[in-house]
Amino acid sequence: MDSELNRRTFLRNTGGLVLAGGAFELLLAACGGNVSTTSTTVSTPASGVTPIGNTGLKKPGILQWGADYVSGAPYVFQDPANPSNLVGFEVEIAVAMGKLMGVTQKMIETCYGELDQALAANNFDMVMNGWEITEERLKTQLFSDPYYRYGQQIVVRTDDTRFSQYDANSVVALSALEGYKVGTGDGYKAATYLQADSKITTKLYTGNEPFDDVVQKKIDAAMVDVPIVAYYVQGAGPGATANSSLKLLGKPLYPDVYVVGFNKTSTLAKQLLPEINAAISAMKKNGTFKQIYQKWSLWNDQQAAIGIQ
Repeated sequence: MDSELNRRTFLRNTGGLVLAGGAFELLLAACGGNVSTTSTTVSTPASGVTPIGNTGLKKPGILQWGADYVSGAPYVFQDPANPSNLVGFEVEIAVAMGKLMGVTQKMIETCYGELDQALAANNFDMVMNGWEITEERLKTQLFSDPYYRYGQQIVVRTDDTRFSQYDANSVVALSALEGYKVGTGDGYKAATYLQADSKITTKLYTGNEPFDDVVQKKIDAAMVDVPIVAYYVQGAGPGATANSSLKLLGKPLYPDVYVVGFNKTSTLAKQLLPEINAAISAMKKNGTFKQIYQKWSLWNDQQAAIGIQ
């Protein structure tokens, strides 16, 4: 497996959330460091709108959120037309949150695999990066209300006759991949599902390499989060390009949600959590989430299940 620290690459041998001595700082530096990469001017709520509180911020007036823009589309990534700017549906969510709270927002670049540790070290206010609730994270983190509902999507080659009986609307169980080699991102929840089936050979990747290897017949299929497939395979979203060599195999599996993560031991985080939940609730009701998801071609009927209007 590629040893480069990249988006969604978890370190398996850190022994938990705390690294000894200066090792954590060195690891952050190796993958871009704990550096602010984007900032907006201070936003003010629209006339007649009561601002949401912001007393839980580490730095008054600045909402700092940890994420990794490396191979990060469509969540947060460098604008191809202007790499000094970051774009993505989570960037737009952060901007909308900042507007409701009357503060500036800043994305703090941190390797995906180091976000848990950086959150525990209070290097930013919260994590928002396709963040999922896991048993391990429940031990150390608090979570917001969900802001996006998604599933796991299987992808195969368009010309692969072994799967010709299926299309994107088929109901396909994970067992359809038994006997095959399937790629996914290291640290993705998809890896947990795949590795639980001993009849499936799972290959872990950083970035978006599974798609290239499927096309090149190095692996038989890939399974990753729906938003990633929408952008890199279907070409859905601003700046995306469809990959005609790949197709969706069946409907998404294992429905789940994205949430914002907070440090459970931080008093400030406990103050910020209800403020972020208030912003999420407002954005569900006022159409902000729907507008963002429609722009990024991520809108579907699944979002009604988490109260998005």
